[in-house]
Amino acid sequence: MRILIIAATLLISSAGTAQPDAGSKRLEAVLVDEQRAALSAEARGDAAGALAAAERIEVLARASAARGPAYVQGLMLAVWQVRSQFLSPAAFLALPEPTSDQLLLHQIWRGLRIEAMARAGRTDEGEEELHLMRLEALRDKLDAAIPQLRIVQHVAVGRLEFAQKNYRGAAQRFQRAAEIERQAPAADPLWHQPLDAALGAALLKAGEPREARAAFVRALARRPDNLWALWGRAQADRALGATQAAADAEARVQKAWAGDRKWLSMDRL
Repeated sequence: MRILIIAATLLISSAGTAQPDAGSKRLEAVLVDEQRAALSAEARGDAAGALAAAERIEVLARASAARGPAYVQGLMLAVWQVRSQFLSPAAFLALPEPTSDQLLLHQIWRGLRIEAMARAGRTDEGEEELHLMRLEALRDKLDAAIPQLRIVQHVAVGRLEFAQKNYRGAAQRFQRAAEIERQAPAADPLWHQPLDAALGAALLKAGEPREARAAFVRALARRPDNLWALWGRAQADRALGATQAAADAEARVQKAWAGDRKWLSMDRL
């Protein structure tokens, strides 16, 4: 399974690049392996592994600069998302912004900055960042039909709503984002974490454990190896009184989890 390799493929096609030669095909194979490694590491909370894979992808992206900014930004979408999951809000917000020719990536970057601000409780700054994000989308005349663009717009608002304890409002946004991903023609994920897991977290915080569990089940159907979603389902089971099911799921997470246990929190799903 690949992180956002579909984005790179679509962007390359739109740029009208020639058919790849043997060297390009080898590079593509390496990139698929690295993106698979990043996704697998993230799914089990392995920050070191995920961030190392992201660094390797960035090196390859820079080495591919001759193929144009569209190709490079397609690769960097994965890098930014992995970093947003594991870096502290302060560390993530200190990263330099993408170059001005990477328009879609710039929107993703803004959205992930909003997520970091929300996690840090800096919602006023997040609202200002959201305003900038919307202005830039209008200025750059980005195609509103791009799935990743629509997803990040909903996720950014959802993160702010969640941080402000408007869990039902957050759930509405995450549900829209999850529906966009399900409707997209690509079989691979368009977002680094299952969007139904974010929906489940918001529903659980809103006091809707049954609906939350259903969302976590959908997330696991799409990404069965994702321990974040499995942990979320366990919390929904516990809220529903299914203590044995919750304990069994938590034991599975405990056995396979490779990261800091403090990362398993609703605002990171």
